[in-house]
Amino acid sequence: MKSRQPLDWLDRALVPALGHVAAALILCLMLLTCVDVVGRYFLNKPVTGGFELTEVLLAALIFAGLPLVTLRGDHITVDLFDPVTPDWLFRIQHALASLIGAACTGCLSWRLWLRAGDLQRAGETTSQLQFRLAWLTYAMAILMALTAAALLVTLFRRPHRHIPGESEGPLA
Repeated sequence: MKSRQPLDWLDRALVPALGHVAAALILCLMLLTCVDVVGRYFLNKPVTGGFELTEVLLAALIFAGLPLVTLRGDHITVDLFDPVTPDWLFRIQHALASLIGAACTGCLSWRLWLRAGDLQRAGETTSQLQFRLAWLTYAMAILMALTAAALLVTLFRRPHRHIPGESEGPLA
């Protein structure tokens, strides 16, 4: 049985929702690509704005995935020194990484929000479909803020060592 972690309710609420959003975005990307390939190569009629739609869907997928990956602890980690790092230092390293990550993603969220405001005032749109870029940028800013919040949640959770051959679990 999986041990309980602080703020588990956030995982139960946010992880499935973001997982469904990411799955829907991947499905849309798949369908768009299939329709575009069939239209382009068999009917000589590609999807109008297919490239723009792909860009928008990919941006949404990446930013929707960031808080999901953070809450699940699925980031790529360099665990070269995990076997020799004392527990007290490992906990400090975990706390510092969470705090620095939260500060950086929080700053990125703030900058994205400001950029979205600039795009809104300028009325920036994509070239073919005239999709307003501010909406996507606001969504990216909100998802980045969720990532910062997820990193703060990980601050209160027990760190996990990634040592090959040993069972994974939180430090005591």
